[in-house]
Amino acid sequence: MSKPFWKVCKKLANEERIDVLRHVMISPEEAGISVGQISDMIRLGQPATSIYLAQLQNDCGLVASTRDGRYCLYRATPDASDERIVTLFAALQQFFRDESAGFVFVNGRRPKTPPFLSILPALANEARVRLLQIVKTEKRTDKPTLIKSTGLTELNVRRHIACLSDCGLVDINGSEIVWREPSDPLSRLLIQLSIT
Repeated sequence: MSKPFWKVCKKLANEERIDVLRHVMISPEEAGISVGQISDMIRLGQPATSIYLAQLQNDCGLVASTRDGRYCLYRATPDASDERIVTLFAALQQFFRDESAGFVFVNGRRPKTPPFLSILPALANEARVRLLQIVKTEKRTDKPTLIKSTGLTELNVRRHIACLSDCGLVDINGSEIVWREPSDPLSRLLIQLSIT
């Protein structure tokens, strides 16, 4: 059974987890890559790396594991039962391949933060995604309309709109909320996958 897409966004809204996913997706190893190899490359402890890999597998459906003797190998494989995960997987894999082609990993240094990472907190909550869908569709709305259409309290609407504003997806002018389209294609794709 597919997981709600906002839960996938919630798990991806972590820079270290994105680093782990990046290394699994760009790994040239066909059989997969081990926890130790990943943790050495990104200088993250093996327990944290294992937890992140388990979350990427069980909660996101973006990686799969196989046992090879005493090692567990991870490879990038989308959950084919969820079309949104397959679409996200292809976009992320292309992004990481393009990024790694132009970036040299030196001394375990992480590449600059991907632009889509900044919007993931906005997509990591079901109520926030409902608000986002309304604001994106209307392009311009106000807080009373959002309260009426969602059934959320004024306090919750204010908190969620503040998060959307912090992520750069809306501008707040008094009680008016104005949609701001993200500039990078992966952010736009994530929003589209979240609200469908």
